[in-house]
Amino acid sequence: MEGTKSHSELRTDLIDRAIGDDSFRSHLVDDPKSAIKEALGIELPESVAIHVHEDTETSAHFVLPPMASLSEDDLEVVAGGHLVTGDAGMYSSSQMVRHNH
Repeated sequence: MEGTKSHSELRTDLIDRAIGDDSFRSHLVDDPKSAIKEALGIELPESVAIHVHEDTETSAHFVLPPMASLSEDDLEVVAGGHLVTGDAGMYSSSQMVRHNH
């Protein structure tokens, strides 16, 4: 199994693949969870919602982190760089299910 990557590294992997593969880009926009599972081998919990938006020449997106305060456990996860956030809350890499290809 591949070493643990940070949220930022995983996002960069997805973006790089979407830039170079039009079919994957469409899949990521249409069905983000399935595309993430295919590309990274990670199955996100049903409670996590993923929204993919494409910037254009006249439109850009700015994503704000959740306003909820972090617990001590959450702070430890953030300090380790392995936090995935979504509309339904925050999940550490240990809360996600990884599938081998």
